[in-house]
Amino acid sequence: MNNRFAKQKSRSINNNPYGPKRTPNNLTRRRLFNANSNNTTNPSSCRSKLKYVAIVKILLVSVYLLFQSSSASTSTSTSIVAEVEDLSHLPAAVAGVVIDQTEEASSSSSLVKQDPPKSSEGIKSDIFSYEDTGTGGKSNNVDADTSGSEIVKVKAKVVVEDDESAEDGEGEGDNKSAEAEAEEKHDSEEEPDKVEKAADSALSASATSSEGKLDKCSFRKYKPNRYYPVNETSESFLSDSEYIRGKLPFIINPRNDSDSDNKTGPTKICIDTSEWETVDDDHRPFSDGQNPSFVSLAHDAYNLHDDHHTPRIEKSTIQPLEEIYGSDEIDNMFLGLLLFGDSQCRWNMSAKVMEEYHFSPLLEAPQKRSMVLILNGSMEPVGQAVLQLELDKTWGEKRKRHNKKKKENGEGYERIIVELDDARLFFHNGKLHVLYRNGPSFGYDKQLQNPIHITKVGEDKFEAYIKSSETFSVCCGRNIAFISETPANKGSGGSGSDLLALTWIDPVTTNVVDHPMAAVDVDVTDTKRRLQEIIWPTSTSASTNENGRRRLGQKLKKSSIHGTNGYMSPLHSTSELLGIAHFHRPEHRDSSEFAKHGHHYTHAFFTLQIKTVGEGDDEKEKYILKRLSNEFAFMAPSSSDDNTADVIQFASGVDLVGSDKDGKLMISYGINDCEGAIIFLGMEQVQNFLIPVEDGDEVVNLMGRAI
Repeated sequence: MNNRFAKQKSRSINNNPYGPKRTPNNLTRRRLFNANSNNTTNPSSCRSKLKYVAIVKILLVSVYLLFQSSSASTSTSTSIVAEVEDLSHLPAAVAGVVIDQTEEASSSSSLVKQDPPKSSEGIKSDIFSYEDTGTGGKSNNVDADTSGSEIVKVKAKVVVEDDESAEDGEGEGDNKSAEAEAEEKHDSEEEPDKVEKAADSALSASATSSEGKLDKCSFRKYKPNRYYPVNETSESFLSDSEYIRGKLPFIINPRNDSDSDNKTGPTKICIDTSEWETVDDDHRPFSDGQNPSFVSLAHDAYNLHDDHHTPRIEKSTIQPLEEIYGSDEIDNMFLGLLLFGDSQCRWNMSAKVMEEYHFSPLLEAPQKRSMVLILNGSMEPVGQAVLQLELDKTWGEKRKRHNKKKKENGEGYERIIVELDDARLFFHNGKLHVLYRNGPSFGYDKQLQNPIHITKVGEDKFEAYIKSSETFSVCCGRNIAFISETPANKGSGGSGSDLLALTWIDPVTTNVVDHPMAAVDVDVTDTKRRLQEIIWPTSTSASTNENGRRRLGQKLKKSSIHGTNGYMSPLHSTSELLGIAHFHRPEHRDSSEFAKHGHHYTHAFFTLQIKTVGEGDDEKEKYILKRLSNEFAFMAPSSSDDNTADVIQFASGVDLVGSDKDGKLMISYGINDCEGAIIFLGMEQVQNFLIPVEDGDEVVNLMGRAI
């Protein structure tokens, strides 16, 4: 024994009461000793070897069965499941392999992982290929001559993931989760429900093109539990819930509608993801985009024909786009945001179901980014650019800060891609703005805002970016909408007035927001009511004082309505502001078989109006709830049942196109946190959906159990 090893052994014995530490040298000597002796008394080593031998035997038997099946009939496929009771000592890349699909058989084989997509380094995939190398099993040389040999291709799911994946709540850790067991049980059911049959029927013709190729711009099909009939309360959290005016939601855009002339769509928002993701012809991208928010680029979006009305977006803001597409065309075009990040496309899906539905095998997003998309009048994409952050000032307050950084040539500042969560568009002072959250840099209790800058690049491309020096935040919460335009017969009649934040819908709570051109916090907590202390009224006189303010008292319930869109659209004919809100049931956002967060969404239109309260020196203006629709959902586009909705629907974009009397309301919304759609509703119909509320009432006064 040399001196170095003697010192190492001595050090291990002194520090470890259970014996010497197993250093690499020590382990090597032990293995050499065991290999050259008849000592076979190491039970741990024997068990480990037997487990590996068992796996090898299972794989060899699988190949033999496949070969036998192929010999009998080359058109017959075999499905085999390899199971081992204790896989804790096996590598994660081998343990828990479940063979889902086979093709032709082979006499020699090896397990190899498919190459990950480009620009996806470090991204996990659960699809493997089990294939013949054509070299008698001696080598994995991909250049070997495989002519004349049959190839086995097996899709396999790796059950053993790392800790990070397990924390995502997807039931793919070392132990099978309750969620995975429920999903497995669901897949084993032989009789699909009517929702799945409707989805199958609708998609059988639309998911493939005339040439038989997968149409990636078609709406996706999901597992049956990602749909639900809105006119039923089969789940307890639905039957136990309260609804606006005690009425179950309705489908606002049914396929078989006599008033179909006043609505269009839904149209899928289709975008090219090849810039950051490689997708083969038989699979869809990891995500088609989440939470779309689109607005019209028209100079006179509301058809006011009033030269005194301040336009909501200045010509200079979109001048680069006019140079690319033409000033006449831009009036009929739309600009929007689409998030690509941690989607829920594959939520609670097995590898088999993912393959059946042509979903991406990736377990994580290849990259996270927000895309600026330009659509023409036919809702077809004609341009796109990633929204970047220009580091002209240090950006961030939490663990992930980005320092100010000049370009190497000293001209301007570097730009980077950052995640803009729940991004939505709004207008102020003639500029297009984005509101969003970024938890790693600012925490999850702040909503951030920035003006968007657009520059032309070359002849037909553009860049979009925000500046770190222009970031301002509103605390606390999310889904905070902004008010910048006031109706024509109320106030200035256009942009340029104060910027207000609608921090709560129930009760209606607004606050004036400073609009700094530097990173300054705007705290609105002083106007954020402590809802648990509000006495909800049974009548107006009993609940409000002479100034129209709510009285505070004992703890009572509140409604669970939330804001949705980022910008309140002015209705000039009625002096109101139009918004859209949402519920999800149950109210908590815990992971479930349906979704990672909230699910069973419904929406409702609402309007606000300015009212003068108080007298003399105490007189002031405030916004009150004026009208409120009943709850509705959007028809699931991959279902033929008019009463079926997706469990996740989030209408993050609402914009008025034309007059508020006979124009159209454009609604852009996300589906299952995976893809986006746009529909247009006639404003005459929207106005009819809105029902007046009594003066002083809030949403909670109208909530009741469904009869």
